Amino acid sequence: MSVLDRSSVVSTSFFHINVGDGTKKQIKTDLNNKDLELYLETLLLEVHNKEQSRQFDLPSEITVFKNVINTILTSQNLDTNKCGESLASKLLDIERATDDRYGHLSKAATHVKIGSFLQFVYKEKNELRYLGVKVDHQEILDEIDFKKKAGLGLSEKIYKAFRVDFDNKNTPKKFSIYDSKSKLTKYWWSDFLELTEKNTDEFNTKTAATQVINKLGTLKDDFPQDYTILRNATIAAFKQKETMDYASFIDKTFSSYTSDNSDFENKKPDLIKKLKELPAKKGFDTIFNLVPSAVPFKKTTYQLNTDITLSIVDGIANLENKVWREVTLDGRNLVVIETTEAKNFVLKKRRL
Repeated sequence: MSVLDRSSVVSTSFFHINVGDGTKKQIKTDLNNKDLELYLETLLLEVHNKEQSRQFDLPSEITVFKNVINTILTSQNLDTNKCGESLASKLLDIERATDDRYGHLSKAATHVKIGSFLQFVYKEKNELRYLGVKVDHQEILDEIDFKKKAGLGLSEKIYKAFRVDFDNKNTPKKFSIYDSKSKLTKYWWSDFLELTEKNTDEFNTKTAATQVINKLGTLKDDFPQDYTILRNATIAAFKQKETMDYASFIDKTFSSYTSDNSDFENKKPDLIKKLKELPAKKGFDTIFNLVPSAVPFKKTTYQLNTDITLSIVDGIANLENKVWREVTLDGRNLVVIETTEAKNFVLKKRRL
């Protein structure tokens, strides 16, 4: 296994969690089972390579998860130190409580599905890691008796995960949360793990928006038109009242953008690479709830000539279709503005 090579695995724990009947069952993990090995390989690769994550901190008070972390520092066997079972019990309690609160919203028998909770303590580049993944079971039709059964989905995996990174002194230094959904499931990190967000949504919104605009600004002088369009699109994206998935934002705003300038197209891959490096370099998360009021860009003013300036609210949708530049046949530069309030201005026929 490339992510969790058998030689790097210190210990494992595998429980089935049944919210419906309130039970948990420990399953023996056999990494020599080729089908199980392949499933774990694809699952863990997906979690390991997932760009969308958020970092958290342990609370000051003692919690079950905090006790597990402290225990792993001295005993890394999830079975003998009972950490695997204690965290599985906590997960069962929290998922039952969540189902009691929100189960009426779902047509399924349980709001939180039956699933498998896998835990691994392993070494990566000689540093200790602790990974927990809850995978929801899915309904499948047995090919022999054609009856519905619950099992682990192979093609589409619905999961929530946490990872603890320890430094070379085995001190926990980083707590990351992952989710197959675009929005992190709150009960997982708040009720179950009882973590606190390292960065606020306000911090993430302001920092991410500012850093993207700053990086884009390095191309302003050479590509002013592309800069204006992408700057406006970026601000518009950050002023939405929704979840920011940073990787998706980069793809939609920059990767999908096509410039009329071939030189910009040549520069674009390097720009995208640098934008993808920003979260790690500047300390903001790659998934968070946007706070539009935290976006520090309000208006941009353009000096059209010595007498006239044009002020445009930042983040206007489809700006390039509302304000644009034209050049007349006699060489004059015009700024054209689409408006429904033109009655105060003199009407003239343009000489094109």
